[in-house]
Amino acid sequence: MIATVHAFLAPYRRAALAAAALLLIAVPAAGKDVSISGKVVKGADHVPLAGQAVTLHILRGQEELPGSTQTSGKDGSVRFDRVPEGPDLEYYLATEYEGAYYTEGPIPQGHGGERRQVLVVYDVGKDIGKVSVANHHIIIERQPDGLNVNEILIIDNMADTSYLGIGADHAENAGMRLGLPASIKGFAPGVGADEGTLVLKGRELMSLRPIPPGQRPLSFSYTVPLSGRIDLSHRFYFPTRTFVVMIDDPSLKLESKALTFAGSRDQGGKKYEMYTGTNLDIGSEVEIRVQGASFWSNPAIYPWLAVPFLVVGVLVMARRMARKPVAPGGAPAAAAPAPHRSPSSPASSAAGGGDEDLAQTYAYLIAALDQGKDQGEISADSHGLVRENLKRRLALLVADEPASRSR
Repeated sequence: MIATVHAFLAPYRRAALAAAALLLIAVPAAGKDVSISGKVVKGADHVPLAGQAVTLHILRGQEELPGSTQTSGKDGSVRFDRVPEGPDLEYYLATEYEGAYYTEGPIPQGHGGERRQVLVVYDVGKDIGKVSVANHHIIIERQPDGLNVNEILIIDNMADTSYLGIGADHAENAGMRLGLPASIKGFAPGVGADEGTLVLKGRELMSLRPIPPGQRPLSFSYTVPLSGRIDLSHRFYFPTRTFVVMIDDPSLKLESKALTFAGSRDQGGKKYEMYTGTNLDIGSEVEIRVQGASFWSNPAIYPWLAVPFLVVGVLVMARRMARKPVAPGGAPAAAAPAPHRSPSSPASSAAGGGDEDLAQTYAYLIAALDQGKDQGEISADSHGLVRENLKRRLALLVADEPASRSR
């Protein structure tokens, strides 16, 4: 999943994250130390910013190694000495100003082995007209019991200030906003986001951080349980120039009036079917349905299908045994009169047996199924099909209850 995001972001990494063209001129031998210098400046005039906390992030592939934090001096500068060096390591500098998070890197090697990077921060404004999404990619990968979805956005802010707008409930400010599918599981932030500031409320995804000037990436991932017709519809709060959906399973077909099939594409050693759309306006609701993932292809529903039949089998066997009591000598024994209990008594429900027990069992299974749906353990489509089957059987038992009592 993370590798897929990094593979997609590779063409954008320099344009989206670096303040200048970042080219690794040479790589020193592993095991040496390196010094990394940074400078925090504000606005287009690059006014030095003192007292700013700057953090050094060291990455080896997908692993983040221990870094450190320094405070900028009067001239806005910071310096990190004795930083481990290696051909597989990348370095990023990050800081936060007025709630906006800024990061730059990978930091290239300069003359003498030292690496330098400038961090530019901005005041915060509300000029939404300057903000758009240059590219929005959705990468869908088939899993045994669901779809793994990665979304990568390249956000473009042409203003001189960071953007901060209104959140979903108007009670908190937000930078980026996006309407996601209704039933998703395992949401996780990726590049350009963190769990503390990327918030998912129902269908509404919000970043509590402002959007800084320039181009910045934002990525996240989640899973969608398999069902006969999967809804991946999105709502856009910023104009989107290019929107692309990629699916790695050709048996899954995407239906959307706003998107057009654009053939196949090889990426990261895999082949994807592509669907594209362009120039989506603010407030657009793009309906996206995925066909081809049948109800029976989701193994998560198998326990729900098996449990009713197992319970019914046990109750039927218990009912037959209760109708044929055997005396100690082996001859059938006379049934003892049952003690009188009111219909509302809990004991009468527990000892009822027969169709009453089956009806109570189905009612219990329906309630458990509803709870499973609420907790995200089963998709809405799977829940609806299994629940309808249980309700139909329960209705038959209730309709037949007077006759069964008279036998």
